[in-house]
Amino acid sequence: MDSVHDRLLEAAHAVFAEEGFRGATTRKIAARARVNEVTLFRHFASKEELLAEAVSRQVEASIALLERSPLPVDPADLAGELQRFLTATLFGFVAAHQAVRTSLGEWGHHPVLDDRLTGTSRYVSTEIERYLEAAQARGLVRADVDHVVAAQALLSAIFAYGMLHEMMPERFPLGPEESVAMYLKIMLEGLGANEREGDAG
Repeated sequence: MDSVHDRLLEAAHAVFAEEGFRGATTRKIAARARVNEVTLFRHFASKEELLAEAVSRQVEASIALLERSPLPVDPADLAGELQRFLTATLFGFVAAHQAVRTSLGEWGHHPVLDDRLTGTSRYVSTEIERYLEAAQARGLVRADVDHVVAAQALLSAIFAYGMLHEMMPERFPLGPEESVAMYLKIMLEGLGANEREGDAG
């Protein structure tokens, strides 16, 4: 349904991604939504309220997409399961790279937005940490590995690709799927339980 409320939220997120908080004036948002400012303020009490709801809605949509390729509760195939989830994460990151860059610049300046701006990142981090901890409990990941740090290492690679591949394409010779596969190959060789167990014998 193409309601005025929905159009305003879509317009607010688009203008915010392009121009940041200051540049996302209610006048520009209303024009993008094809309404006047009076109509905008009938739906939202302030620009802050509008942008907060717009960002929250985008986070919910991003998480819903990631939930189509979920990490299972009981890990079995680390390479395959992580490949699907991290590839979906990277494609989402690349698609939203403009909004991500804008969000980084806005961080800390507008408390009403801060918690919302990190919503997708917190979801992804929590899921990978949970998954690796479960894999550790099943003996699929070495017991001496900190699963939180391991999750950070995986996400750092995804973040670097998402932020820098357009700026320095020569440093990212592989496509998104191939890059995720290589990140996982390197990481899983370090996480694997078999080598550590063999050393103990």
